[in-house]
Amino acid sequence: MDVKQQEAFDLCLSGHNVFITGQAGTGKTFLLSQIARALTSTGKNVQVTSTTGIASTCFPKDLQAITVHRWSGLDDGRYAAEETSELIKTSPQFHQTLNRICNTHVLIIDEISMLSKKMFEQLEIICSSVRQSQEYFGGLQVILCGDFYQLPPVPNREYNDHGELCFESNVFQGAVPHKVILTKIIRQDNEDLAKVIGEVSRGHLNDFAISYLKSLERPIDDTSSVKLFANNLLVDTYNRSKLMESDGDIVEFKAIDHGDKRYLVNISAQQTLWLKQGSPVILLRNISSVLVNGLTGTVKGFDPDGPVVEFPSVRITTTIKKTEFSGNVQVNIFNILLI
Repeated sequence: MDVKQQEAFDLCLSGHNVFITGQAGTGKTFLLSQIARALTSTGKNVQVTSTTGIASTCFPKDLQAITVHRWSGLDDGRYAAEETSELIKTSPQFHQTLNRICNTHVLIIDEISMLSKKMFEQLEIICSSVRQSQEYFGGLQVILCGDFYQLPPVPNREYNDHGELCFESNVFQGAVPHKVILTKIIRQDNEDLAKVIGEVSRGHLNDFAISYLKSLERPIDDTSSVKLFANNLLVDTYNRSKLMESDGDIVEFKAIDHGDKRYLVNISAQQTLWLKQGSPVILLRNISSVLVNGLTGTVKGFDPDGPVVEFPSVRITTTIKKTEFSGNVQVNIFNILLI
């Protein structure tokens, strides 16, 4: 470990609440794994979580990382923290959640930048209420990690969540007194590239950074390159045009929608989904601890229950069945999206 990593490690092993940050490549995930294992070896029950399922899969399997939403029963934040806390304490269906919160000694949350101020405060209330303690997070040691120059929270106006950053919360400032910034880039040893990446993340590019980036320009294979669009309508239009150009018969799946159309338009699942064998797709929600939101796969065929999708990164091929997306509406559709 370098000096800053060791500083964070020592603070965490001493029982402090700590926020660990630093730009991409500074070894944050590696450090969290080392901290989790070291704390576990002292007899503490350590739960490693992240704000997304994909980020959770970046940790070694022995740490059994899950989303913080699943760990806490927070879900998507649609319910008041007090209501959620009461359900956890009284409802049999939340028995596992109750045990997780009460039996955990150390809660690690990775990619903290994506947890909004509202959700962060809800999480703190749930922990304090369920653990019946007036201390922050009910006395849990919390270790937060992430880079606020990276992905911010996604606003959800429907649930009155404006996507404010969690460090803007008084709870964050009060609960997490120690902050360690990792500065040494470990992922690669090109100092110029590391410096430019840091400037890009902060949005302040000097002449050298601009010149360096231009020096990396090269022709791109248009058939395999990633395309960026300004909105989902343009994405859908492009994807469907590429689908029509590919070989094979189109299989159509239509959603059964109920509710106000004002809210239906905000559902991430397409109302009509067209697929062919060989179509690349992405999961829109967690199915299991392995098949998580953001996981990409390829349609290998179809059976009566839905498309059969291969997910090479986790070595799983399975049928994706219909599911329900709900808010102020209910939508039944396959939880995959053509990409």
